[in-house]
Amino acid sequence: MDIENDDALIGIGKTHRVMIWDGQQEREKELHWGLPSRDPDIFQIPLLKSETAIIDRPCLVLANKFGLVKRGHTVYSASLMEEPFMCIAATWRPGGKDWPDSFAALTVPAYDDLAAHKDRHVAVVPPDDLFNWLMGTRPPLDILRPFPKGSFKITPPIQQNFDELLGAA
Repeated sequence: MDIENDDALIGIGKTHRVMIWDGQQEREKELHWGLPSRDPDIFQIPLLKSETAIIDRPCLVLANKFGLVKRGHTVYSASLMEEPFMCIAATWRPGGKDWPDSFAALTVPAYDDLAAHKDRHVAVVPPDDLFNWLMGTRPPLDILRPFPKGSFKITPPIQQNFDELLGAA
């Protein structure tokens, strides 16, 4: 996943409100987007492959859409059909003296609707499984199954200014 070119990832390094399970109920928590890295060449880890990640503290990132930007142009944005919002699967870690409480979003192989644009993208939790995800009542990879074709509305790019429109004419 190309972090610099993914507009779903613009908020990396910033604080975001996510949903966690506190043992009795869901609650909001402000977390830094990006887990600390042990590799001196990598400052933080914003994304983890769902197939290999340790998901012992699941959380949810609320979103209206996610998408892809290449060379400054939006290639697409995707939103879940017939749902006002979606939840991106993530895992979080408590902070320490050198790093705040933080999370990393999880990625999955591209769903059918998005495969033409990317090979991987952020994992979306099915609406019926939000509490299963937070509470860890089922295996994560069982919950992060692919969505059927036609589940996502793919929106083409929006022209950023009139110069681009005039140049295309």
